[in-house]
Amino acid sequence: MLRADFTSADIPLLLEHLAARIPVTGERATALHLRYLDLVLAGLRPPAADQTTILPGPAPDWAELSELWNAPGV
Repeated sequence: MLRADFTSADIPLLLEHLAARIPVTGERATALHLRYLDLVLAGLRPPAADQTTILPGPAPDWAELSELWNAPGV
């Protein structure tokens, strides 16, 4: 189960942000990758019944996602 304010249009941009290159290799790169993947997955879980959390800003819609995905590189 995922948090209610996460949409399928969030997935490509989330993956793009997770693809950032860090200047480490080998076991340390793997350890950092797993650490931040776990942090992201924890953040996607719905909050406990006694908690409320709201993501800042609205999720992109598919038109915005398409525009962002096809924008020239910055």
